[in-house]
This record gives sequence, C-alpha cells and structure tokens, in this order.
Amino acid sequence: MQQTRYEETEKINPFFSIWLSTRKTVRYVLDHKSLKYSLTLAAIAGVPSSISGIGEWSKNFDISLWLLLLGILILGPIIGLIGVGIGAVIYTWVGKWFGGYGTFREMAQAMGVVVIPSIWLTPYWILSFIFVYNNLFTMNLWEATSGSMIWFILSNLFTLTYSIWMIIIQSKAIGEVHQFSSGKGFATLIIPSITIVIIVFIVAIIIGFSMAMSSAY
Repeated sequence: MQQTRYEETEKINPFFSIWLSTRKTVRYVLDHKSLKYSLTLAAIAGVPSSISGIGEWSKNFDISLWLLLLGILILGPIIGLIGVGIGAVIYTWVGKWFGGYGTFREMAQAMGVVVIPSIWLTPYWILSFIFVYNNLFTMNLWEATSGSMIWFILSNLFTLTYSIWMIIIQSKAIGEVHQFSSGKGFATLIIPSITIVIIVFIVAIIIGFSMAMSSAY
C-alpha cells in the first residue's frame, strides 16, 4: 500500500484546516497525533451536538434547566464517543468492499477529527437551545411572528449547508483513511445510511400491517 503524503510547509491546525483541507488534515492527524487526541475531540464535540436533541426533551417533558444541562454535560461526551466508535466500525468494514486499507484505529482517529465543525457550532446550538427552552420563536402556524419565520428560514438554511459540508468532509476523511477517492468515501458513508433507512421502512410496514390485521379481528 502506498499512502498519499503531503509536504508539510506549515504547521497544520486541524481546527481550521479540516474545513477546506480535509484529506491533508486527516493524514497529518494519523501521522502526528494519538488516538487519545481524536477521542478527546469526539467527547468535546458530543456536548454541543447533544444540545439540540436534549433541548427537544423540554418541549415534551417538564424537566428543570439544571437537569437538562447535567444531561448535556454527562451524556454528550458519551454519545460523542459512541458515535465515533460505531462510525469507525461501519466505515472500516464497508470501506473494505471498495478495496480500502484503513484500520479501525485509523478510522476512529479520522472520525474524531471530522467532528471539529460541531465544536465551532457551539454558539448556534446554545442559541437554539435557549429559544426552544423558553418557547421563543415558536413555529405554531397561528402564533408565528416575523422573528420566528426569519429564524426558522435562516436556521434551516444554515443546518442544510452544514449537513452538506459535513458529508463532503466525512467523504474525504474516509477516502484518506482507506487511500481511495472521495467518491468511494461518499459511497462508504451513504450505503450504511440507505441500508438503515430501508430496514426501518420494512420494519415499519410489517408493524403497520400487523396492527391493521390485529384491529381487523
């Protein structure tokens, strides 16, 4: 296996270079950083990433603010590490189908680095949490204000752009680990997602059919 090497003309800072020089950043981390470095990033990124999900609980359950914050600080890092672990297993395995050479350890290092953008988005997630928790900018059709409409549009555009960029970053990172093209990296990324969607769809149909049959009798 011949790895792609990059001539390092300047010190790379993954917090900035991951956005536009993903493959170079991933190779730098694989060559010069430890697994602990990536896992630490994953744990940190898990905090802002969990803010949105845990914040939604406040809409359906009467949970005090301090319990929500405690849940974010405790569950966030755990969720972040679990996500990296699961992703590393899946992308290492699927990547082998396309002739990839990456190992689980290398993929875990890469997955820990690609979550850096989530850390950058911490202010946005905190702002969203505040809005949700305090019922600001509600999107109730009959109570929506101009402010809520503007926030809804901008927030969705921002989230869409971020999601697309994350797919690009992840595809390049997977490609660098396995030493194949970013296109194959995208296939490695998307195939498991499509498979999961199909399985969930089939299970939902089976459950719905079973319930319909039960009600018929």
